[in-house]
Amino acid sequence: MALTSATWGGEPLLERDVFGTVDAGRIAAIVDDFCHEHLGARVAGYEFFATSIGSVHGLRLEDDRRVVLKAHRQWVSIDHLAAVQQVQTRLADSGFPAPRPLLGPTSLGHGVAVVETLLDRGTRADAHDPVVRRTVAAGLARLIKQSTPLTRLPGLAGWRAGHDRLWREPHDARFDFANTSEGAEWIHRLAADASHRLDEHATGPPVVGHSDWRVEHLRFDRGELSVAYDWDSLAVAPEPVFAGAAAHAFTADWTIDRADQVPDLAESLAFLTDYQVARGGPFDDAQRRVASAALVATLAYAARCQHSDLLTDSGTRAPRATPPPPHSAGGFVELLARHGEQLLTGATS
Repeated sequence: MALTSATWGGEPLLERDVFGTVDAGRIAAIVDDFCHEHLGARVAGYEFFATSIGSVHGLRLEDDRRVVLKAHRQWVSIDHLAAVQQVQTRLADSGFPAPRPLLGPTSLGHGVAVVETLLDRGTRADAHDPVVRRTVAAGLARLIKQSTPLTRLPGLAGWRAGHDRLWREPHDARFDFANTSEGAEWIHRLAADASHRLDEHATGPPVVGHSDWRVEHLRFDRGELSVAYDWDSLAVAPEPVFAGAAAHAFTADWTIDRADQVPDLAESLAFLTDYQVARGGPFDDAQRRVASAALVATLAYAARCQHSDLLTDSGTRAPRATPPPPHSAGGFVELLARHGEQLLTGATS
């Protein structure tokens, strides 16, 4: 596979920021030179390319190594990237299926890149399947248990700080929060209520966890978790925060076109039960309140993104005036509208 302009749809703004060009051939040449200089081998071919928060290049080098290069904009936190690699290394050393880092944060074009082994053993799975759901929950519990001694690493920010920052600057430029506020007031109210409850109750011991733990970032082999990706999402928070956050979208895989990306309430609650079984014991009442508040907080952010998409046709047009009724919108919006208040008051437990 070669990197070509057909690899992406629309102009890749992140690539312009990082590489100073959107010409696929020029980008591939920059990546090739980088690998030659810092890894000691040129690129023999591309295995995949993806772009989102980072520009991700799956490469086969001329010395037969298979690696993943992930390039970020220049304002990314170097301390965070370095801390993430330390956690990945610890997990890989302990047998957890995390790709092993090969190169720490290094200047690339106008940005910063890291490199890790390309680990792709296993296949995708459907987390609506209770067996897969339990495996997803157990994987998060295992990750937290094995990485928690690293909570004091410089660069691992608090989960809440990162979540609040997303409300100010959404993770994808297509989400236009500023011009789609009409009709989203109820989402903001639930988000504020959930945040207040997190401030009040999320006081337990910190752990290191993955704040975007969903099936899209996982692979499975013979019923076991075989690879986990998206390690930029590591953060520090009390344990129930990560369980609650994962419960809102653990079934989602946006690389696949399917109607049932979002779990229903019963599945989210079952995920929380599965997590507690995997960790070896139930949450106490305070921890359950924290998990529910984190579930609503992440659900509210996802609903706010969906609300923007509904008004702008996923960022392709100026906002229309009127969104659909929340209870008929489907997805995160409908789930939040139907159950957000109940989750915060404990009526569903």
